Amino acid sequence: MAAIVAALLVLSGCLSSAPDSPAPAQAEAQIREAGHFADPSVFTVGFDRIQEVYLVQENFGKLALDGLNGLSKLDDEISARRDGGRVQLIRAGHVIADLDSPEPDASYDWGTTVASALDAASLASPKVATAGNEAAYQAVYDALLNDLDPYSRYVNPDRARDDRAQRDGYTGVGIALSQDEKGRPVIGDVFPDTPAARANLLKGSMILAVDGVSVEDAKVDEIADLMRGPADTKVALTVREPQGRSRTATMTREKVIENMVRSEVRDNVVVIKLLRYNKTSAEAVRNAVTGLLHGLNGRARGIILDLRGNPGGLLDQSVALADMFMDRGQIVSTRGRNPDSDQSFSAHAGNIAGHLPLAVLVDGHSASAAEITAAALQDSDRAILVGSTSFGKGSVQTVTRLPNDGELFLTWSRIYAPSGYTWHRQGILPTVCTSGNGADAKAVLQAFRAGQLPSLADVAAERFRAPDDDAALRRVRAACPWQVHDADLDVQVAVGLLSDPALYAQALGVQEHGGAVAVHAQ
Repeated sequence: MAAIVAALLVLSGCLSSAPDSPAPAQAEAQIREAGHFADPSVFTVGFDRIQEVYLVQENFGKLALDGLNGLSKLDDEISARRDGGRVQLIRAGHVIADLDSPEPDASYDWGTTVASALDAASLASPKVATAGNEAAYQAVYDALLNDLDPYSRYVNPDRARDDRAQRDGYTGVGIALSQDEKGRPVIGDVFPDTPAARANLLKGSMILAVDGVSVEDAKVDEIADLMRGPADTKVALTVREPQGRSRTATMTREKVIENMVRSEVRDNVVVIKLLRYNKTSAEAVRNAVTGLLHGLNGRARGIILDLRGNPGGLLDQSVALADMFMDRGQIVSTRGRNPDSDQSFSAHAGNIAGHLPLAVLVDGHSASAAEITAAALQDSDRAILVGSTSFGKGSVQTVTRLPNDGELFLTWSRIYAPSGYTWHRQGILPTVCTSGNGADAKAVLQAFRAGQLPSLADVAAERFRAPDDDAALRRVRAACPWQVHDADLDVQVAVGLLSDPALYAQALGVQEHGGAVAVHAQ
């Protein structure tokens, strides 16, 4: 508290008399009367976290100055500068804050300095004051995090709440909300094994009221807030079903974690689609695979794990998913500046699929956790990859919940495949490239059999240079770039490979050759 008070005294004592800003004495009185515009802990906690975990050491003086210049998004007359040992905030040519400049690595002190500057900005700029402190936090963090990397970001409390619900679940009844063609609120989906499913609510039903209060003109977010609440409490939802019948269902709220798995059987091949990784993804995949294999009663030809479009999610779930199909070997390793970021994960005995062949589908939108699973299964020769080069997010982020309930995502390690390369920027190359090869699965399989498709081995050695060498990166990305094509082509090609033992063995041989070249190049 003493550090914060001292910062306020410096701030209020150095405000200039800009034409539309309060005089210094008046400004100090306003701050004391209204309290802080900015909560210093939103920045002290965030800056300390950057100091502790970020991939490389940062200069907090530069971060803070760039962050304060981000206030120009709210008021284009505001800028920040260094003047000797001072940090000055300028508006319309007038100094509105003149603050002591801490040492470059004094993360906590720089956090209080930024908060003090925001207090001054709120008094001098009606635009900043009107936008509110959350908009100011977003503007400052967006600007300063641009100095880091594309995956470090600040998420405001509302968005953070939704993100946490996707990762960790939420307390509700288990429906997804949507709008019909007229903009009216409807049930977009009903999740299995939830209060909504047990109440036989139907997809497409129009939502009329929550606890007897009409919501026909409410926004989807407002209805979502009404539906959520403490576990074991009741909520009544009045709907008009697609057939026209209206009814009210009273349900007891519980923890809901959306099932991200969709499954089917194609030509005796189990197809598992994982939309993203949340807390129950690995368990949900295990249940789907074992259930469908049991139903096939020994007739299964193989398994397809479809990770196309999967943006990633939780690291531990990506490791667990790879582990359930492997008996041994490394899954992934991570390395960063913080000693705790150096980790290695290996498989445990126990392969749920036995010796059944496995294919993993990837595309340009398969990222992060999806790439961890795909690379582990490819490098261990447990699966072949079909599709196009993946996104290329080869880093791990920590998530820090800030005092305002927002979240700060910070990159703290690079990810390395078992063969030793990082797919940062370059992505993971498929064993069989379907991108740009037409819509005929038979033709793709014939071309692969004849060695006419791009080969993993052709650019395997480049994978170790590509993260930091633009020329190597271009060659790797050009080998099998993602292109829009019939989504079912990938599935058909994978089914063909899994159904032909000789062709599947050829694909594994391509991976082994590519892996050997890559390891030698390392």
